[in-house]
Amino acid sequence: MFEDCFAHLGKDALYQSSGAAPFPIRVLIKQPDTAYEMGDGQVIGHMAIFEIRTHELAFPKVGDQLIIADNRYKIFSEPLRDASNTVWEITAMVMEG
Repeated sequence: MFEDCFAHLGKDALYQSSGAAPFPIRVLIKQPDTAYEMGDGQVIGHMAIFEIRTHELAFPKVGDQLIIADNRYKIFSEPLRDASNTVWEITAMVMEG
C-alpha cells in the first residue's frame, strides 16, 4: 500500500544538492499556507511538505533544492525520518523567480 501511494499520488521531481547535478526522485507533496514568525510579525509563506523514500534519497540537507515542473523549493529545516525510517519528511519554501 505504501508504494501504491507513491506510484499513484506521487509526483516526479528533481533533487539538487549544492554543486551536484540534479537527479530524479518521486515525492508526495502537501502545500499548506503556513503562518510563521519573522521578526516582529507573522508572514504567510508558500511552503511545501515533501515525503521522499529513504532508498531514493540518502542524506537530504538544509539548502538543497527540489524541482517540480517550473517550481523550485529550498529545504529550510532539518529533514526528519518517520518512525519506520523509510520516509523523509522535508519542509521547503517556494523560491521566487
